[in-house]
Amino acid sequence: MQTDPNWSNFLFNPANKTIGLIDFGSSRDFSAKFIDNYLKIIRASADNDRERIKELSIEGGFLTGYETREMVDAHVNAVMLLGEGFRTEQAFDFGSQNTTHSIHKLIPTMLKHRLTPPPEDSYSLHRKMSGAFLLCTKLRSRVYCKPIFERIWREYNSS
Repeated sequence: MQTDPNWSNFLFNPANKTIGLIDFGSSRDFSAKFIDNYLKIIRASADNDRERIKELSIEGGFLTGYETREMVDAHVNAVMLLGEGFRTEQAFDFGSQNTTHSIHKLIPTMLKHRLTPPPEDSYSLHRKMSGAFLLCTKLRSRVYCKPIFERIWREYNSS
């Protein structure tokens, strides 16, 4: 994955409507264990399964299992917010979403009550995801996220 969300790292080809990566300086890979756990957390969010998010977050090192109820709720709420687009058959409207604002409201609680830093791999992944999310917001994109995730989930589990 290329983890630098800088727009100048990509080139749009209008002939075939594809986006190409032109800067590989921030490319990296992730361990299979991290990817497996992370995709399962996204799956739990898509399935609206708050308890499973908590369990998988402990397994993946996002939580210790000894957090306050307030911290667990903030963490699970953040994951649920990030999974909104994967729970609807409708196009997710990045231009009118309030996800960013809602996540920002949870940050003080997570900073105050966090017992362990998130897994190291999550920093570069979340940086990339934030950049992609902000790009879609700026472009006011409407994306059918659920079918994209469902295809990725099927292909990942069949490989």
